[in-house]
Amino acid sequence: MLAVVLIALGLTSAAPATKTVTSADAGKTIVIAKHQKLQIELSECGSCGYRWKTTIKPSGKVLTRGAPRTKDPTCQDPPCTGGSETRVFPYTGKGTGKTKIRLEYFGPGKQDSSESFQITVRVR
Repeated sequence: MLAVVLIALGLTSAAPATKTVTSADAGKTIVIAKHQKLQIELSECGSCGYRWKTTIKPSGKVLTRGAPRTKDPTCQDPPCTGGSETRVFPYTGKGTGKTKIRLEYFGPGKQDSSESFQITVRVR
């Protein structure tokens, strides 16, 4: 019986490690597995009013999206203006296929972005 349990445990593989992409990966095709986590991490000046926003959403059949968050702020004590932080956009591979994600960087009160980031994601 113990041998059967050990064999079964060996057949169940652990989820692949989270794949993290940054601005250096712009324009690339990123390949992940089903159920694998993908994080897009982009620097922004949130205290200045600048924000990354998704302008091309990925297919819900290929990726599921988690709630965006920030990390690593350079300003710790308010009021703070001019500090940077990292905006994290988390996704998880849902089904096989290919989809695009486009993020654009908007300044306060601006209709046009000053920067863009786009990748293609293929879930195998």
